[in-house]
Amino acid sequence: MELSELATITGGTLRKSEQGRRRFEGVSIDSRSIGSGQLFIALPGQKLDGHDYIAQALERGAVAAIAERGSSRVSGIAPDAPLVLVEQSHTAMIRLAERYRDIVQARRIGITGSNGKTTTKEITYSLISAVEKNAYRSPGNLNNLYGAPLALFAMPKETKIAVIEMGISLPGEMAKLAEIVHPHLVAITNVGATHLEFLGSVEGVAREKISLVTSSGPDTQLVINADDDVLVREARRVRDEFVTFGIRNQSTYRPDSIRPERDGSTTVVIEGHRFCMSLFGEHQVYNLLAGYALFRTLGLSFSDVDTSQIEFKTAPMRGQVLNSHGVTFVIDCYNANPASVTLGLRSFGAYKSEGRRIVILGDMLELGADAVTFHRDMGRQAAGYQFSTLVFVGPLSREAYNAALDAGSTAENTFHFPDARACARETAALFQEGDAVYVKGSRGIGLETVVEPWQVKEETI
Repeated sequence: MELSELATITGGTLRKSEQGRRRFEGVSIDSRSIGSGQLFIALPGQKLDGHDYIAQALERGAVAAIAERGSSRVSGIAPDAPLVLVEQSHTAMIRLAERYRDIVQARRIGITGSNGKTTTKEITYSLISAVEKNAYRSPGNLNNLYGAPLALFAMPKETKIAVIEMGISLPGEMAKLAEIVHPHLVAITNVGATHLEFLGSVEGVAREKISLVTSSGPDTQLVINADDDVLVREARRVRDEFVTFGIRNQSTYRPDSIRPERDGSTTVVIEGHRFCMSLFGEHQVYNLLAGYALFRTLGLSFSDVDTSQIEFKTAPMRGQVLNSHGVTFVIDCYNANPASVTLGLRSFGAYKSEGRRIVILGDMLELGADAVTFHRDMGRQAAGYQFSTLVFVGPLSREAYNAALDAGSTAENTFHFPDARACARETAALFQEGDAVYVKGSRGIGLETVVEPWQVKEETI
């Protein structure tokens, strides 16, 4: 795109009009990794201001930069530097992303929910890629009002089907995301007690998620979890028809069979198609069902595909299994809320291990006024399983620790640490060959610290 067109799209002004024929290819907001020929967008932030790095971005090959005309830092940039001046650079980035979205004639899938968004995105992409070579999914965790535009910029022009993860934490954000991505098809994996500090209740979470559909337009198709009663009830308020997936309740897509294997994997058969899942947890079956429902709703078919050969992967720290020195770690500490902890404990309770089963649980964050109650419930639940050792980490998890002791856990096998580093230091000698260790907590607690030394050991073998 030429800079003159960029200025028109963003409502900006090219500081040097004679530079209007310059063309850029690609967009970046990080001056450290910007590629030659790309456009740099300077975004102001709470800790860093992108305007401080415009000169660096241009030195590293950026064709031009978008900057806010009200920024005091603009005056310090060389007068001949190619700048498009706008009122708000974030708004300009969104407008440019929407323009590129319309240029790429792809069918867009929006995936949201309280749990399983990223893994469902990856599974859906794997299923679609088995029959469509020009499939794309948003990279990493680019799912919010800043990440979604970047996810669209990364979409190849030849993309036919795009799978975009969409996440929020504040009321009204989902409607804004809908305007950016404008999905043709939406899947909601589930709703639970997440971001209650901002959204108030599980019903509030459901309404915010469903606003993705209502804000996208009447032709946007909806796929939801039939086993999530709150989600189904809220969906019926806005739609008479939608596609469902589930295990317990009647739904459009249900598994013919679910069979746990001796190696810890699970074989799932849906409409006669066999899938082999190595991901941890029964909740992964729901993620597969969501992806399968999306695949079929798109009108796709596995008629010539051996589905048992499709490989499913998840992003790091989302049910990742690590074997190191005879110890098996189930690393599920990217996110945590009451629903995901319940599912995780249930799955680990059925996990087969040659040695002990050890559970490490960290704080669940952003739960609002009922955070203490939720953590006490977590402690009681953990105590109800026959785990060898329970470890709780974080200030709120002190409540879970006390509740576990009250529920019958012994002081000899139940521990609490104020933070992840203390936990890593004190539990380093605890694990033995044959043990299985489940690590679950909110990202802000940093429980990956407990596993990092074992990952290093594995790499040096």
